[in-house]
Amino acid sequence: MMLYLITCIATLVAASTSLSFTAHHRPNTSTPLFAAVTNTRGGGVEDVPIIPSQSDSPNTSNNNNHGPSTLELLLAKAQHFLSNKNADGAFATLAQAYGIDPTSSKISAMFEACLGLKVELAEANYYEWKEDHLDSSQNNKSDDSDSSAHAMHGFVSEKELNDLFQDRMGLSSLFIDREHYEGAGMQLRKAIEEAMFWLNYSLQSSHEEGDGLPDTDGSHGTSSADFSSTRFKHWQPLIDRAQYLLYRTNAACCQWGPYFEDGDRLRQSLLHDALSSPSGGQQVVRLLHPFDALKFPCISLELASNIASSYASRALESVGVKSLEDAASLKATNQALPRRNAVTADGQEPKQLQRKIRIGYISPDFTSRHPLAFLMQHVFRCHDKSNFVVNIYSLTSSTSSDDGPEVQAIRESSDQFTYLSPSSMSHMEMYQRMMQDELDILVDLCGYAGTSVVSEVMASRCRLRQDQNDDGSSTTPIQRRFPFHVSYMGFPGSTGSSTVWDYSVFDPIVVPPEEKYGIRRHYEEALVYMPHCYFVNSHKSVVGGTGDAIMVDSKDERRSLRSNYGIHPSAFVYCCHSRPDKVDPSTFRSWMRALSRVRLEGAPKHQNRDATIAEDDDANGTVAPVLWLLRSGDEMEQNIRQLAREEFGQDMEDCLVFADVAERTEHLRRLGIADVFLDTPAYNAHTLGCDALYMGVPMISLLRKLEQNDHVAADSKLNLESADVNSDFNDLNFGREMRSIATDKLASRVGASLLEAVGLDDLIYPDMAQYEDAMVRCALDKEWFNTVCQRLISLKDASPLFDTERWVHNLEAAFRKMVDLDLDGGNHPDIFVTDNS
Repeated sequence: MMLYLITCIATLVAASTSLSFTAHHRPNTSTPLFAAVTNTRGGGVEDVPIIPSQSDSPNTSNNNNHGPSTLELLLAKAQHFLSNKNADGAFATLAQAYGIDPTSSKISAMFEACLGLKVELAEANYYEWKEDHLDSSQNNKSDDSDSSAHAMHGFVSEKELNDLFQDRMGLSSLFIDREHYEGAGMQLRKAIEEAMFWLNYSLQSSHEEGDGLPDTDGSHGTSSADFSSTRFKHWQPLIDRAQYLLYRTNAACCQWGPYFEDGDRLRQSLLHDALSSPSGGQQVVRLLHPFDALKFPCISLELASNIASSYASRALESVGVKSLEDAASLKATNQALPRRNAVTADGQEPKQLQRKIRIGYISPDFTSRHPLAFLMQHVFRCHDKSNFVVNIYSLTSSTSSDDGPEVQAIRESSDQFTYLSPSSMSHMEMYQRMMQDELDILVDLCGYAGTSVVSEVMASRCRLRQDQNDDGSSTTPIQRRFPFHVSYMGFPGSTGSSTVWDYSVFDPIVVPPEEKYGIRRHYEEALVYMPHCYFVNSHKSVVGGTGDAIMVDSKDERRSLRSNYGIHPSAFVYCCHSRPDKVDPSTFRSWMRALSRVRLEGAPKHQNRDATIAEDDDANGTVAPVLWLLRSGDEMEQNIRQLAREEFGQDMEDCLVFADVAERTEHLRRLGIADVFLDTPAYNAHTLGCDALYMGVPMISLLRKLEQNDHVAADSKLNLESADVNSDFNDLNFGREMRSIATDKLASRVGASLLEAVGLDDLIYPDMAQYEDAMVRCALDKEWFNTVCQRLISLKDASPLFDTERWVHNLEAAFRKMVDLDLDGGNHPDIFVTDNS
């Protein structure tokens, strides 16, 4: 998508190259054509093509006070072309205008109009040809005519189809820029359907006639066999890319029409990607970004790990590891070694080391805008400075970085804070700079979550090892010590490589270590098993230390805040402020069924955790429960409301309330006025789960029993789209579970780990039937729910989840064990940290 726009402007014509939506081949992000969009909860930075919507800049090349500027003349010329339906002339003129002022909102709007015009003109020809073809096909069924199908009026050549396809992709890019996801999805789906119809027609015609297919200019000359091997080879990656973007775009606005069917097609696209890979189908899959692989319910744990592995291979290639085969050989060597041993490390054992262990933490996210800095701002100060040296490496510019309190706290708690600039240093130069600090351990806090730079920096160790053994001798002694590489926090899944990373830090809930369950084998690297939740945070010192500034304690304050957000003071509020693309249709329907049950079964009993009923309640003494969701644009809200209204009725649509994205203090305070937080099964609440629990809001989470994880995706042939909410629950139970979400991927197991660590493991449920029952019980069983709330309030501050110092000491035990074992490049054992405190 990004490559499309750059190519268009460079060549002044619609691009004909394949599109790229990966983290590796990135354009110069200093140009205003692109912006980095940061996932605010547990996500990474993804490149999204953006033509900025800023006000027009005065930057012109011929600016004076006596006549129109060059920019104004170009825009007037482009508008003239558009008025006369000359799309190519308009596009070429706008490309010149963009070169003068890439920040103009007017140019952005005119680009969209231009692409829209190109699509309108091209699709008119396409559909005229398609209609002729369909009419001809019907006539041929009754008339055995020898006339050539290619003689039909207006045959669409491959070049014409390619131009239409690429223009639709570009138009969808601009729609996504302004959050017009419905329009983007329509363009992507039409691009797929048109290409598939043309390909099927052309292949069918070649078989029927046997005299060859039209070339890109419409003339004959391509044989049927050549068509199968060349045309599909050319088109399949483009169609697969569009299918991926379609699924991703629809998820962003909760457009769930053919949700499960699109998931089937996306998995099929990944199979195409693997089979067309340079490794000859050896599971090298690069179509999908690793973070999306974790987030999409239709992607299995095994496939997500293969995708991560392919990105690790790409990082090795980018830093000059001699070949993909060399990288694969290194991986195969590690896999051929005996199953990893396991060792233990005592997290609370006091030990004075003979020398200090030097730790480095590297990330591009040491900024107050990113959750990582908020979570870890008080982590580094908890290190035992008598035994450890802490170096922080920030991949942000020292001139552009912010000085928020999170960054200040991180900088002040480190022994050395160093800026590494990707714009002025190569991957190897950044790694060699860190090597100068004689690190024992380098912790990657990014992984695949953001820019590919960090994984490529981490891959530089392999290149240096390769260089020092470049004479080909397998007996060449190690001339240089390299730090152990540890992946943590940024990417909630396997790195897919024991070559680039030695260890990842998790816990036994998110990655069960038992081989019989089949989850551990999908993690290539060695694992550090923390004794409690692996997900660290600074909530106790940051949020708890603010006093009344954030915490919402009084009933009056809660009622007042509720009114500000359009919520009835006495309503029972189910809250999910996770990103809407983490919500799937099966889970949303479960939520709505539970709310419907509360309405039907609860009158007049349900009460919120303030245990008050307002004087202005309904006549029967009840207030409808509320489902409070995060809004990601008007289209998302409209889609959610439409589904609720059509499947559950107008009364249930009225239970929906939407919140806009808010700054952190407001976000935390408004969380505190909810009654229950609903975890999203496909991709759990990570930072947000900690937020809710520390604000005293219980969370309900799904974690299937491991023997139930024999289905690895949300898809099923069963059709429950119109299931009657009033139908007998048991009749639908089997089908619901088949349409629900597997919880074998790490990102879908974090909620259970948070609840276990805070002492609320009884809010972890093994299936959606019990999850729904728990939602209903929270609203209707006042005594039980009040007990749950009081337990959370009494347990949270002393729990392992919010004990940052204890967590750091346990991590230090793992670091000591790594150094004690002193296995440089070996088959590292899993490290189980014990905590007897």
